[in-house]
Amino acid sequence: MIRLLNLLAVVGLVASAIYAYSIKYDTLYQGGQVSKLKSGLHKERQAIAVLRAEWQLLTRPDRLQAAVEKHLALEPIGTVHLGRLADLPARPERGDEIGRLLAATATPKEKTSGLAEPRTTGSLTRTVSTRTSTTASR
Repeated sequence: MIRLLNLLAVVGLVASAIYAYSIKYDTLYQGGQVSKLKSGLHKERQAIAVLRAEWQLLTRPDRLQAAVEKHLALEPIGTVHLGRLADLPARPERGDEIGRLLAATATPKEKTSGLAEPRTTGSLTRTVSTRTSTTASR
């Protein structure tokens, strides 16, 4: 029985040593990957800095002004280029769109009775009627 326990202890010790070494080498591999990624990130940041410097060089106002004068035939804006309000066309009258839709969806009985243009809410006239009731006296 004691030999069996000794054998199990030795097997457990060997298994834990193998597990510890596998974790160690996996950690070293992951550390190498992290350092590769950090160096790649550093290179990308340097490339971005170079591109920003190049962009600032290309967008200098004096350089742009020279390119505009060379390639574009621009002239200053004068009052001749501006439009007047009177030059705009008149706005077309929209009419009563909701009334037309209601007239189009009216039943045949309603279409024959009301041939006039449908009224809008603002054009309704209100009449007040009073009723007088007579009560019979007893």
